[in-house]
Formats: sequence, structure tokens, C-alpha cells
Amino acid sequence: MMDNELKYYLLLQSIEGVGATTLRNLIEQFGSAKSVFSSNIQTLLKIPRINAKIAEKILFAEKDLDQMNLILDEVKRNKIKIITYQDTNYPKSLKSISNLPPILYVKGKIFSGKSIAIIGTREASAKGKQYAKEFASILTRAGYIIVSGYAKGIDTFVHLGAIMAGGKTIAVLPFGILKFSFHPELLEFADTFFNQATIISEFFPYSEWSVGNALARNRITSALADKILVVEAGDSGGTVNTVEHAIKQNKPVYLFQGISSPADDRIKKLNALPIHSIDELLDK
Repeated sequence: MMDNELKYYLLLQSIEGVGATTLRNLIEQFGSAKSVFSSNIQTLLKIPRINAKIAEKILFAEKDLDQMNLILDEVKRNKIKIITYQDTNYPKSLKSISNLPPILYVKGKIFSGKSIAIIGTREASAKGKQYAKEFASILTRAGYIIVSGYAKGIDTFVHLGAIMAGGKTIAVLPFGILKFSFHPELLEFADTFFNQATIISEFFPYSEWSVGNALARNRITSALADKILVVEAGDSGGTVNTVEHAIKQNKPVYLFQGISSPADDRIKKLNALPIHSIDELLDK
């Protein structure tokens, strides 16, 4: 997609109240992101989820176009690709999910092959971190691309295990891609990280972390994987939320039983398959 259209995608995404679904609705209605800004308030108010306040923001947003050009330049300097849902190279695994991300920011190679998402709590135990790293390494050597959500705790050690085993990993960010920084555990691999890892974000490049972003990110984490492994769920809803997305997407979910977590019963009720060793998953 040409930069002239991309800057209007960014402009739409920068407007408070224009989420993924609304952005797509606007583009479907007007044919392009640029055309949205040539509209009028009466037409905009016919779009689902657009109220008078959001419509007014859209109509006055073009004053920020120069800032969008600066952000596009920064994205290019960081060798980040921008892929929209209208592009032919948009990931097929995301095409069919509900509320698909209309725009993706991608740094690193786009991998293909069998994949597994390994997920768990941010407040991981020492045992959980060790299992996460070990399982990621074993599954990497078994030929899997390892997907996780780039949070602290389980996710970080999942990415670490994949990198240490010389494998490929995909980090799905819960914030804007220009806010990316290395977790301390990954700093040792900073020089080679992007040879083995891909980072993906659907959010405006300078978006901060938020609970809403973290939950939205989960549907992408599960969609990019063929199967999902829960290592240590903890007691927060984030892991359960990812499992819920995976089940809706008809992905098999495996729950490791080597660590007892408060959310285990909820995950089992979602039809996750209990396993007691990584060998059980490899045999499936």
C-alpha cells in the first residue's frame, strides 16, 4: 500500500474512539482511508459506533497529517513493515477471526510453518519460568514456531527458550511497536533477536500498554498458532481470555498439569486437554 494511503490509516487509528472494527467499517463504507476525511457529519453518523463526538474528531483530524508523516518515517527507519487487511501479504490466519486487526506493524521476517502459542501468567513462579523456557526449547527443536504475547513472566521465558534453542518466535505486543524494548532476560540476545524473532502489533505505533490492549492482543496470539499450550495460568483473566479466543477459533488447547494454578478449573471447563509432560503434546 502506498504511503499516501497509509498515513490516513494511521490518522484514523490515532483518533480516540476509532477501534479496529470502526476503522474497518469506515474503510468499507468509503472505499479508502483517505476518502473518510472527505465525508460529512451526516454520513459519518450512519456508521455503526460513530457518534457526534467521534465524527467531529474525524472531520478535524487532517490537521495532524504532518505528524503521521513523521511517524511513518520513524517506522521506516526502524525497518518496520505496515500491512493492512487489504494487502495480499496479510496473514491468512488472521483473515477469518472476528474483529480482525485492520493494520499490522511487523518487525522481522514473517515466518510460515507449524506453530504453537505458549502462554501463562505475568506473575510466574520460578518453576513456571523454567518450564516455559524448557518447553519452548523442546518444541522449537521439534520444528515449531513459538508464539507468545511478550509480557513479563511466562511469555518472556517462552521467547527466551525459543531464541536459546536457535528457533523462531513471534512476539505479539500489547502496545505500539515503537514502544518496544527488551525485557532484561532477553538483553543478552538483543543483537541477534530479529534474526530469529518477529514482533507484531496492531496498535498505533506509540500506544502505551493497557489492560484493553493486552486483552485485544490475545485473539491475535491464538490465531497465529495451530495449537495453544498453557504452562501456568496464575489467577488473572488474561490467560483464560486467550484460551477463550482459541476455543472460538477451533484451536486445540493443552493445559500443563505440572503446576497448580487458580485458573486451571476455568480453563478445563473450556475443554482444554490436560497434559502431564511435553511428550504428551508431541504425540498428539
